[in-house]
Amino acid sequence: MSRMRALNLIVAAAGIAAALGGTARALDDYDVCLEMIATDPERAEREAGDWARFGGGAPARHCYALALLGIGAQSRGIDELLGIAVEETGLEPAARADILIQAGELLLDEPDPVTALVVAEQALRLDAWNVGALTLRARVRMANGDSRAALRDLEAALQYQPGSARLLTLRASVHRRLGRYIEARDDAAFATESSPQSAPAWLERGRAEAALRDRKAARFSFLEAIALDRDGSVGTSARLALQRMDAGLEE
Repeated sequence: MSRMRALNLIVAAAGIAAALGGTARALDDYDVCLEMIATDPERAEREAGDWARFGGGAPARHCYALALLGIGAQSRGIDELLGIAVEETGLEPAARADILIQAGELLLDEPDPVTALVVAEQALRLDAWNVGALTLRARVRMANGDSRAALRDLEAALQYQPGSARLLTLRASVHRRLGRYIEARDDAAFATESSPQSAPAWLERGRAEAALRDRKAARFSFLEAIALDRDGSVGTSARLALQRMDAGLEE
């Protein structure tokens, strides 16, 4: 799981590379370092570590953190991300917030929701309307069973990204947990319309439809989720949800 998370963070890193600062040469090395993580994370960990120790600054440390994740050193990677956000001078508040969010997502996966919440709050103090920070805090609150607070965060985030399939899917999940099945179905339906390749959106739509006793629609949605993520966790969850519905069991 940590390797997949590392690869996801490599993709996200392209969006914050410029904000990390450094010379043009450092940014060129940063891009090469990211490519190396995907092909040879062990070598990337060694070379990024050396680069960081010899003055590479935030770009080197960030690539080193991702390389640590790539070799499965999850805790060390998280610590390095947190260190960058706290220790590196010259970073804009928004860049610090983005790095904290990366660490917070990993902490939530650990799972360490207590620390993830602290990190989310720190990110929001740096960048009060950061959609990623609001989403992270909402996910932590969902994990802690605080659905109403999670809903407030998601509604704030949706003001800035009203068509986000991910945010709509998360809000659908919160609505469903609160027993608001029509609202859950509507949010999930909007999510599948805006992002028809989103397996989580189809899964959540199926769950809402099943809760509304629309078995035909739910079956279609669950099968879509399975087709899109046949061997993944979402596909597995959809398969189990379909089996439970067929058995007459509630989720």
